[in-house]
Amino acid sequence: MAPSSEAHDMKNMVKSSTNNMACLPFASSGESTPVIHNPQHSSAVVDIRRLEKLRPIGRLESVSAACHHLDFFNNVGLSAHYKLWNPSSVLDLQDLVYDSVADVVHRHPVLCAIVVDEDTPDPYFARLPSVDLQRSVRFVTGNQSLAPGGQAEDKDLDALLQDEANTNLNSEYGTLPFWRLIILRSHGVENDFTACFIFHHAVGDGVSGLAFHSSFLDALHTASSSSSSHDSKSEHIVQSNGNPLLPSLEEIHPLPLPDMSNNTTSIPATLEEWTGGLIHQPLKPNFRSLSLSPSSLKAFIAECRKNQLTVTSAFPALVASILYSILPSDTEVLTCIIPVNLRPWLPHDIVAGAIGTWFDAFQVKLFRAEGSTEIWPEAHKVAQEIKRYLTNTSPSGQPYTTFAIFGSIPDISPIFTGTLGRPRDTAFELSNLGVFPNATAGGDAVWQLGKVTFSRSTVISGSALTIGAVTGGDGCLSLGFTLQEGVVEDAVVDKVIHATEKYFKTRGS
Repeated sequence: MAPSSEAHDMKNMVKSSTNNMACLPFASSGESTPVIHNPQHSSAVVDIRRLEKLRPIGRLESVSAACHHLDFFNNVGLSAHYKLWNPSSVLDLQDLVYDSVADVVHRHPVLCAIVVDEDTPDPYFARLPSVDLQRSVRFVTGNQSLAPGGQAEDKDLDALLQDEANTNLNSEYGTLPFWRLIILRSHGVENDFTACFIFHHAVGDGVSGLAFHSSFLDALHTASSSSSSHDSKSEHIVQSNGNPLLPSLEEIHPLPLPDMSNNTTSIPATLEEWTGGLIHQPLKPNFRSLSLSPSSLKAFIAECRKNQLTVTSAFPALVASILYSILPSDTEVLTCIIPVNLRPWLPHDIVAGAIGTWFDAFQVKLFRAEGSTEIWPEAHKVAQEIKRYLTNTSPSGQPYTTFAIFGSIPDISPIFTGTLGRPRDTAFELSNLGVFPNATAGGDAVWQLGKVTFSRSTVISGSALTIGAVTGGDGCLSLGFTLQEGVVEDAVVDKVIHATEKYFKTRGS
């Protein structure tokens, strides 16, 4: 599964906003040539039009571009903890990271690309001739000792990821890439660090974060094992290798329009639905994480299998059950967004292990179960909706996508601006990236990857609560909770986190 972020929210926005588009302000045409003065290097002037034009932004990518420009959404993040297997090894961490990131940038051309004209209907990717790693990679030291693998929270990491979720990627536009990497080291610890990869959603989706860390782990292993010396100064500047970008979703998927009559069950007007506060700016995300032990995760998986369900089906029902125990008793229905990773239906030689934006999403309705706290009946209903989505295939054999409807909309920005002041459509979004696929990079690995944390900015017009799930190489399930200030009370989210932790602890003891 991959994160939906902005795209799926637009499905319902179209119904209420398309008729009003004529009276909404359109973005500027962008015909003038932007000349950007670098704020931190006053002598540097960047003529964006002189950058090599790569390809037009795809429609799904343009949703992220529009949201980023409008300050409706900032970024996606995937963080991973790395531990040196052989502490006796003498390594210069900074040069090692630079060498490894340089290798990853060479593997993934999109890491040298930025979006140009993201405030217009016709944005495109342009190539930066080089990336200065001394300005794109930052080293910081936390205040606390490293949290052990099973500890429920990491305050240093949460504080850093909240700060990153509130910081867009416009800094030094035209000079810096649309990503950054923060290396978080714990005080007094020499052989461990957490690498926080923060990136523009047009550059990649949640699964792309896994691809980055898989490449980074391989590169760390190679660089650490190499006996050759490196000229650290030369590795700070990574030249673009000139390789073409991978295709957008519509270039490798026919995106036929789905039969909307086959949509999820509608809600009777008499039912009370909770979706948090009204859609408003400014964007101020708050982030918290929860790490659940391998034993509790294994117990939960066993319960899911006993009930012939997957974790992806059971999680939304669990979150809904917890929310119903917290929200007013007259709340009768909650709507959840479930993102879908489309890579299994796309050409394997293009998308396997690649960084890109290839996902979709759909909604499920979860109803209050009177007199029962069991999650399994609603989980079976979620499973039915997932099956309905996956089996609703087009003539090409690929699932119909919710996203396809946006291909006929020339300018997406007015759809978003038209939602301000209105109720949101969904209560929560739950994106499960699954298990990190390559935790040790081979039997002779120098580094081991442990805890992984999935973080995101909220979407101004999106769900009241956003949850990202991923299982790291340590076997721990990490949950990242993001809420927008003023949309849902902090106390509600605290109760959701504590109830989730309690639910799993009772199964892992």
